[in-house]
Amino acid sequence: MKRKHEYYMKQAIELAEKARDKTYPNPMVGAVIVNNGRVIGRGYHKKAGKDHAEVAAIKASGNKCQGADMYVTLEPCDHYGKTPPCTKAIIESGIKKVYIAMKDPNLLNNGKGLKKLKKNGVKIVSGICKKEAETLNAKYIKFIEKKIPYITLKLGQSLDGKIAARNGSSKWITSKESRMYARKMRKNFDAVCVGANTAINDNPFLLDEKRKGFKTRRIILDSKLRLSLKSNLIKTAGLSPIIIGTTDIASERKVKSLNSIDNVEVIVIKNKKEQVDLNSFFKKLAKKNFVNILVEGGGELAGSLIDQGLVDEFFFFIAPKVIGGKYSSIKGKGVLDISKILNLKDIDIKRSGDDFIVRGLLCSQA
Repeated sequence: MKRKHEYYMKQAIELAEKARDKTYPNPMVGAVIVNNGRVIGRGYHKKAGKDHAEVAAIKASGNKCQGADMYVTLEPCDHYGKTPPCTKAIIESGIKKVYIAMKDPNLLNNGKGLKKLKKNGVKIVSGICKKEAETLNAKYIKFIEKKIPYITLKLGQSLDGKIAARNGSSKWITSKESRMYARKMRKNFDAVCVGANTAINDNPFLLDEKRKGFKTRRIILDSKLRLSLKSNLIKTAGLSPIIIGTTDIASERKVKSLNSIDNVEVIVIKNKKEQVDLNSFFKKLAKKNFVNILVEGGGELAGSLIDQGLVDEFFFFIAPKVIGGKYSSIKGKGVLDISKILNLKDIDIKRSGDDFIVRGLLCSQA
Protein backbone atom coordinates (compact mmCIF):
# COMPACT_ATOMS: atom_id res chain seq x y z
CA MET A 1 0.00 0.00 0.00
CA LYS A 2 2.82 2.41 0.90
CA ARG A 3 4.50 1.67 -2.42
CA LYS A 4 1.30 2.62 -4.26
CA HIS A 5 1.12 5.98 -2.50
CA GLU A 6 4.80 6.66 -3.23
CA TYR A 7 4.20 5.80 -6.90
CA TYR A 8 1.56 8.50 -7.28
CA MET A 9 3.45 11.05 -5.18
CA LYS A 10 6.57 10.58 -7.29
CA GLN A 11 4.44 11.34 -10.35
CA ALA A 12 3.40 14.57 -8.63
CA ILE A 13 7.05 15.43 -7.88
CA GLU A 14 7.99 14.81 -11.52
CA LEU A 15 5.21 17.17 -12.61
CA ALA A 16 6.43 19.86 -10.21
CA GLU A 17 9.97 19.52 -11.65
CA LYS A 18 8.66 20.70 -15.03
CA ALA A 19 8.53 24.23 -13.64
CA ARG A 20 11.96 24.20 -12.02
CA ASP A 21 13.16 27.75 -11.31
CA LYS A 22 10.07 29.25 -12.99
CA THR A 23 7.68 29.68 -10.06
CA TYR A 24 9.56 32.02 -7.70
CA PRO A 25 8.69 33.37 -5.21
CA ASN A 26 6.24 30.46 -5.10
CA PRO A 27 7.28 26.82 -4.57
CA MET A 28 7.19 24.12 -7.25
CA VAL A 29 4.11 21.96 -6.70
CA GLY A 30 2.64 18.98 -8.56
CA ALA A 31 -0.67 17.18 -8.04
CA VAL A 32 -2.19 13.89 -9.22
CA ILE A 33 -5.85 12.87 -8.76
CA VAL A 34 -6.73 9.16 -8.58
CA ASN A 35 -10.18 7.56 -8.64
CA ASN A 36 -10.76 3.80 -8.47
CA GLY A 37 -7.09 3.13 -9.19
CA ARG A 38 -7.00 5.33 -12.28
CA VAL A 39 -5.32 8.71 -12.70
CA ILE A 40 -8.02 11.15 -13.80
CA GLY A 41 -6.15 14.45 -13.49
CA ARG A 42 -2.62 15.82 -13.36
CA GLY A 43 -1.40 19.38 -12.86
CA TYR A 44 1.50 21.52 -11.73
CA HIS A 45 2.09 25.16 -10.85
CA LYS A 46 3.70 26.69 -13.95
CA LYS A 47 4.52 30.20 -12.69
CA ALA A 48 3.45 32.77 -10.10
CA GLY A 49 -0.06 34.04 -10.87
CA LYS A 50 -1.09 30.89 -12.78
CA ASP A 51 -3.30 28.09 -11.44
CA HIS A 52 -1.83 26.20 -8.53
CA ALA A 53 -1.18 22.49 -9.06
CA GLU A 54 -4.32 21.36 -7.24
CA VAL A 55 -6.61 23.56 -9.32
CA ALA A 56 -4.84 22.57 -12.56
CA ALA A 57 -5.31 18.87 -11.72
CA ILE A 58 -8.98 19.34 -10.84
CA LYS A 59 -9.58 21.12 -14.16
CA ALA A 60 -7.66 18.39 -16.02
CA SER A 61 -9.97 15.77 -14.48
CA GLY A 62 -12.98 17.43 -16.10
CA ASN A 63 -14.20 18.28 -12.60
CA LYS A 64 -15.01 14.60 -12.01
CA CYS A 65 -13.33 14.29 -8.62
CA GLN A 66 -16.21 13.13 -6.44
CA GLY A 67 -14.80 10.60 -3.96
CA ALA A 68 -11.28 10.76 -5.46
CA ASP A 69 -7.84 10.88 -3.83
CA MET A 70 -5.34 13.69 -4.47
CA TYR A 71 -1.57 13.41 -4.17
CA VAL A 72 0.12 16.80 -3.82
CA THR A 73 3.75 17.65 -3.06
CA LEU A 74 2.99 20.53 -0.68
CA GLU A 75 0.18 21.39 1.73
CA PRO A 76 -2.63 23.15 -0.21
CA CYS A 77 -2.86 26.87 0.48
CA ASP A 78 -5.74 28.36 2.48
CA HIS A 79 -5.27 32.06 1.71
CA TYR A 80 -6.00 34.48 -1.08
CA GLY A 81 -3.03 35.69 -3.10
CA LYS A 82 -2.92 36.07 -6.87
CA THR A 83 -5.24 33.05 -6.93
CA PRO A 84 -8.02 31.81 -4.58
CA PRO A 85 -7.28 29.18 -1.88
CA CYS A 86 -6.66 25.67 -3.16
CA THR A 87 -8.50 24.27 -0.13
CA LYS A 88 -11.70 25.83 -1.46
CA ALA A 89 -11.27 24.15 -4.85
CA ILE A 90 -10.50 20.77 -3.24
CA ILE A 91 -13.53 20.90 -0.92
CA GLU A 92 -15.89 21.96 -3.71
CA SER A 93 -14.53 19.25 -6.06
CA GLY A 94 -15.67 16.40 -3.82
CA ILE A 95 -12.17 14.97 -3.24
CA LYS A 96 -12.32 12.85 -0.10
CA LYS A 97 -8.67 12.14 0.71
CA VAL A 98 -5.51 14.19 0.23
CA TYR A 99 -2.00 12.72 0.48
CA ILE A 100 0.59 15.43 1.19
CA ALA A 101 4.36 15.13 0.95
CA MET A 102 5.16 18.00 3.32
CA LYS A 103 3.61 20.84 5.27
CA ASP A 104 4.04 24.35 3.87
CA PRO A 105 6.78 26.20 5.86
CA ASN A 106 5.21 29.55 4.90
CA LEU A 107 3.55 30.97 8.03
CA LEU A 108 0.76 32.34 5.82
CA ASN A 109 -0.33 28.71 5.50
CA ASN A 110 1.71 26.29 7.70
CA GLY A 111 -1.00 23.88 8.85
CA LYS A 112 -3.97 26.10 8.05
CA GLY A 113 -4.62 24.28 4.79
CA LEU A 114 -4.66 20.90 6.53
CA LYS A 115 -6.93 22.22 9.27
CA LYS A 116 -9.44 23.63 6.75
CA LEU A 117 -9.57 20.38 4.78
CA LYS A 118 -10.04 18.24 7.90
CA LYS A 119 -12.77 20.58 9.16
CA ASN A 120 -14.64 19.99 5.91
CA GLY A 121 -14.43 16.21 6.01
CA VAL A 122 -11.37 15.66 3.82
CA LYS A 123 -9.05 12.97 5.19
CA ILE A 124 -5.33 13.85 5.30
CA VAL A 125 -2.25 11.65 5.11
CA SER A 126 1.08 13.49 5.43
CA GLY A 127 4.72 12.61 4.86
CA ILE A 128 4.60 10.56 1.64
CA CYS A 129 8.01 11.13 -0.09
CA LYS A 130 8.72 13.98 2.34
CA LYS A 131 12.50 13.97 1.79
CA GLU A 132 12.11 14.18 -1.99
CA ALA A 133 9.64 17.05 -1.62
CA GLU A 134 12.01 18.95 0.66
CA THR A 135 14.84 18.50 -1.85
CA LEU A 136 12.55 19.69 -4.66
CA ASN A 137 11.88 22.98 -2.88
CA ALA A 138 15.13 23.49 -0.95
CA LYS A 139 15.48 27.03 -2.33
CA TYR A 140 11.94 28.02 -1.41
CA ILE A 141 12.27 26.48 2.07
CA LYS A 142 15.46 28.44 2.84
CA PHE A 143 13.87 31.65 1.55
CA ILE A 144 10.76 31.17 3.71
CA GLU A 145 12.41 29.89 6.89
CA LYS A 146 15.58 32.04 6.98
CA LYS A 147 14.32 35.11 5.07
CA ILE A 148 17.40 35.06 2.84
CA PRO A 149 17.93 33.87 -0.76
CA TYR A 150 19.39 30.51 -1.72
CA ILE A 151 22.95 31.21 -2.95
CA THR A 152 24.65 29.23 -5.71
CA LEU A 153 28.36 30.03 -6.17
CA LYS A 154 29.76 29.47 -9.68
CA LEU A 155 33.52 29.49 -10.15
CA GLY A 156 35.54 29.14 -13.36
CA GLN A 157 39.11 28.15 -12.51
CA SER A 158 42.26 26.30 -13.50
CA LEU A 159 43.10 22.87 -12.16
CA ASP A 160 45.10 24.48 -9.34
CA GLY A 161 42.20 26.77 -8.34
CA LYS A 162 43.37 30.02 -9.99
CA ILE A 163 41.25 32.58 -11.84
CA ALA A 164 43.88 34.89 -13.34
CA ALA A 165 47.51 35.09 -14.41
CA ARG A 166 50.12 37.20 -12.59
CA ASN A 167 49.26 40.33 -14.63
CA GLY A 168 45.55 39.93 -13.83
CA SER A 169 44.49 38.60 -17.23
CA SER A 170 41.75 35.98 -17.04
CA LYS A 171 40.14 35.57 -20.49
CA TRP A 172 39.72 32.73 -21.13
CA ILE A 173 40.56 29.97 -18.64
CA THR A 174 37.56 27.71 -19.27
CA SER A 175 36.38 26.41 -22.64
CA LYS A 176 33.87 28.01 -24.99
CA GLU A 177 31.44 25.20 -24.14
CA SER A 178 31.72 26.00 -20.41
CA ARG A 179 31.15 29.71 -21.01
CA MET A 180 28.02 28.98 -23.03
CA TYR A 181 26.77 26.59 -20.33
CA ALA A 182 27.35 29.22 -17.64
CA ARG A 183 25.47 31.89 -19.58
CA LYS A 184 22.51 29.56 -20.07
CA MET A 185 22.50 28.90 -16.31
CA ARG A 186 21.70 32.55 -15.61
CA LYS A 187 18.14 32.38 -16.89
CA ASN A 188 17.25 29.95 -14.06
CA PHE A 189 17.98 32.51 -11.32
CA ASP A 190 16.28 35.63 -10.00
CA ALA A 191 19.62 37.41 -10.23
CA VAL A 192 23.28 36.98 -11.12
CA CYS A 193 25.78 38.69 -8.80
CA VAL A 194 29.45 39.71 -9.05
CA GLY A 195 31.88 41.71 -6.94
CA ALA A 196 33.26 45.13 -7.85
CA ASN A 197 36.63 43.81 -9.03
CA THR A 198 34.99 41.47 -11.53
CA ALA A 199 32.60 44.19 -12.70
CA ILE A 200 35.43 46.69 -13.21
CA ASN A 201 38.25 44.47 -14.51
CA ASP A 202 36.20 42.17 -16.76
CA ASN A 203 33.53 44.76 -17.69
CA PRO A 204 30.97 41.98 -18.26
CA PHE A 205 27.40 42.18 -19.53
CA LEU A 206 26.06 39.30 -17.37
CA LEU A 207 23.32 38.63 -19.90
CA ASP A 208 22.39 35.38 -21.61
CA GLU A 209 24.25 34.00 -24.61
CA LYS A 210 22.31 36.25 -27.03
CA ARG A 211 22.67 39.40 -24.90
CA LYS A 212 18.95 40.05 -25.10
CA GLY A 213 16.70 41.29 -22.36
CA PHE A 214 15.69 38.60 -19.87
CA LYS A 215 14.11 38.35 -16.44
CA THR A 216 17.32 37.64 -14.51
CA ARG A 217 18.42 40.80 -12.74
CA ARG A 218 22.07 41.76 -12.28
CA ILE A 219 23.68 42.60 -8.95
CA ILE A 220 27.03 44.26 -8.26
CA LEU A 221 28.55 44.41 -4.79
CA ASP A 222 30.62 47.60 -4.76
CA SER A 223 31.38 48.95 -1.28
CA LYS A 224 32.96 52.21 -2.50
CA LEU A 225 30.82 52.57 -5.65
CA ARG A 226 33.76 52.45 -8.06
CA LEU A 227 31.70 51.14 -11.00
CA SER A 228 31.79 53.48 -14.00
CA LEU A 229 28.58 54.92 -15.38
CA LYS A 230 29.98 53.91 -18.78
CA SER A 231 30.39 50.22 -17.87
CA ASN A 232 28.68 47.55 -19.97
CA LEU A 233 26.41 46.74 -17.04
CA ILE A 234 25.08 50.27 -16.68
CA LYS A 235 24.86 50.83 -20.44
CA THR A 236 22.64 47.74 -20.80
CA ALA A 237 20.36 48.46 -17.82
CA GLY A 238 17.44 48.63 -20.25
CA LEU A 239 17.87 44.94 -21.08
CA SER A 240 17.83 43.71 -17.48
CA PRO A 241 17.60 45.68 -14.19
CA ILE A 242 20.74 46.48 -12.19
CA ILE A 243 20.98 46.47 -8.41
CA ILE A 244 24.15 47.80 -6.79
CA GLY A 245 24.88 46.97 -3.17
CA THR A 246 27.11 49.59 -1.61
CA THR A 247 27.92 51.10 1.78
CA ASP A 248 27.56 54.37 3.66
CA ILE A 249 31.15 55.25 2.78
CA ALA A 250 30.29 55.56 -0.93
CA SER A 251 29.87 58.99 -2.54
CA GLU A 252 26.32 60.29 -2.03
CA ARG A 253 26.65 62.13 -5.34
CA LYS A 254 27.48 58.85 -7.14
CA VAL A 255 24.54 57.14 -5.43
CA LYS A 256 22.18 59.84 -6.73
CA SER A 257 23.68 59.69 -10.23
CA LEU A 258 23.20 55.94 -10.48
CA ASN A 259 19.72 56.01 -8.96
CA SER A 260 18.67 58.55 -11.59
CA ILE A 261 19.29 55.98 -14.36
CA ASP A 262 16.29 53.90 -15.44
CA ASN A 263 16.41 50.28 -14.24
CA VAL A 264 19.29 50.99 -11.83
CA GLU A 265 18.79 50.80 -8.05
CA VAL A 266 21.47 51.43 -5.43
CA ILE A 267 20.97 49.82 -2.02
CA VAL A 268 23.08 51.45 0.70
CA ILE A 269 24.07 49.22 3.64
CA LYS A 270 25.96 50.26 6.76
CA ASN A 271 29.56 49.21 6.13
CA LYS A 272 31.16 46.27 7.92
CA LYS A 273 34.93 46.87 7.96
CA GLU A 274 34.42 49.03 4.84
CA GLN A 275 32.70 46.15 3.04
CA VAL A 276 29.06 45.46 2.20
CA ASP A 277 27.47 43.48 5.03
CA LEU A 278 26.48 40.50 2.88
CA ASN A 279 24.00 39.03 5.34
CA SER A 280 22.12 42.32 5.65
CA PHE A 281 22.23 42.95 1.91
CA PHE A 282 20.85 39.55 0.92
CA LYS A 283 18.11 39.81 3.55
CA LYS A 284 17.06 43.08 1.92
CA LEU A 285 16.91 41.25 -1.41
CA ALA A 286 14.72 38.55 0.15
CA LYS A 287 12.22 41.27 1.10
CA LYS A 288 12.12 42.11 -2.61
CA ASN A 289 11.26 38.45 -3.35
CA PHE A 290 14.71 37.35 -4.55
CA VAL A 291 14.68 33.61 -3.82
CA ASN A 292 17.51 32.20 -5.92
CA ILE A 293 20.79 34.03 -6.69
CA LEU A 294 23.78 32.95 -8.77
CA VAL A 295 27.10 34.46 -7.65
CA GLU A 296 29.90 34.45 -10.22
CA GLY A 297 32.90 35.41 -8.07
CA GLY A 298 35.63 36.63 -7.89
CA GLY A 299 37.83 35.31 -5.17
CA GLU A 300 37.25 37.98 -2.52
CA LEU A 301 33.46 37.75 -2.80
CA ALA A 302 33.51 33.95 -2.91
CA GLY A 303 35.67 33.83 0.23
CA SER A 304 33.47 36.30 2.10
CA LEU A 305 30.31 34.36 1.25
CA ILE A 306 31.84 31.09 2.43
CA ASP A 307 33.30 32.66 5.60
CA GLN A 308 29.83 33.98 6.48
CA GLY A 309 28.09 30.66 5.76
CA LEU A 310 25.92 32.04 2.98
CA VAL A 311 26.64 29.54 0.17
CA ASP A 312 24.23 26.63 -0.38
CA GLU A 313 25.42 25.16 -3.66
CA PHE A 314 28.62 25.15 -5.74
CA PHE A 315 29.36 24.91 -9.45
CA PHE A 316 33.09 24.55 -10.20
CA PHE A 317 34.05 24.85 -13.87
CA ILE A 318 37.56 23.37 -13.87
CA ALA A 319 39.87 23.71 -16.87
CA PRO A 320 42.78 21.23 -17.20
CA LYS A 321 45.33 24.05 -16.99
CA VAL A 322 47.83 25.21 -14.39
CA ILE A 323 48.44 28.92 -13.63
CA GLY A 324 49.98 29.23 -10.16
CA GLY A 325 50.34 32.53 -8.35
CA LYS A 326 48.09 34.42 -5.96
CA TYR A 327 44.77 34.74 -7.79
CA SER A 328 42.77 31.99 -6.08
CA SER A 329 39.12 31.36 -6.92
CA ILE A 330 38.27 31.42 -3.20
CA LYS A 331 40.01 33.73 -0.75
CA GLY A 332 38.65 34.83 2.60
CA LYS A 333 39.84 33.54 5.96
CA GLY A 334 39.42 29.85 5.15
CA VAL A 335 38.69 27.19 7.75
CA LEU A 336 40.69 27.44 10.97
CA ASP A 337 41.39 23.71 11.27
CA ILE A 338 41.17 20.79 8.83
CA SER A 339 38.56 19.22 11.11
CA LYS A 340 36.26 22.12 10.14
CA ILE A 341 36.64 21.50 6.41
CA LEU A 342 33.52 22.11 4.32
CA ASN A 343 32.09 18.98 2.70
CA LEU A 344 29.86 18.77 -0.35
CA LYS A 345 27.10 16.23 -0.92
CA ASP A 346 24.97 15.07 -3.87
CA ILE A 347 28.00 15.50 -6.13
CA ASP A 348 27.47 15.60 -9.89
CA ILE A 349 30.42 15.66 -12.34
CA LYS A 350 30.16 16.18 -16.10
CA ARG A 351 32.37 17.12 -19.04
CA SER A 352 32.12 20.45 -20.84
CA GLY A 353 34.51 20.62 -23.76
CA ASP A 354 37.89 19.86 -22.18
CA ASP A 355 36.65 21.06 -18.78
CA PHE A 356 34.92 19.36 -15.87
CA ILE A 357 31.85 20.79 -14.13
CA VAL A 358 31.56 19.74 -10.50
CA ARG A 359 28.29 20.54 -8.76
CA GLY A 360 27.61 19.92 -5.10
CA LEU A 361 25.48 21.03 -2.18
CA LEU A 362 27.12 22.27 1.00
CA CYS A 363 26.48 19.96 3.93
CA SER A 364 27.22 20.48 7.60
CA GLN A 365 30.83 20.78 8.71
CA ALA A 366 32.76 17.59 9.52
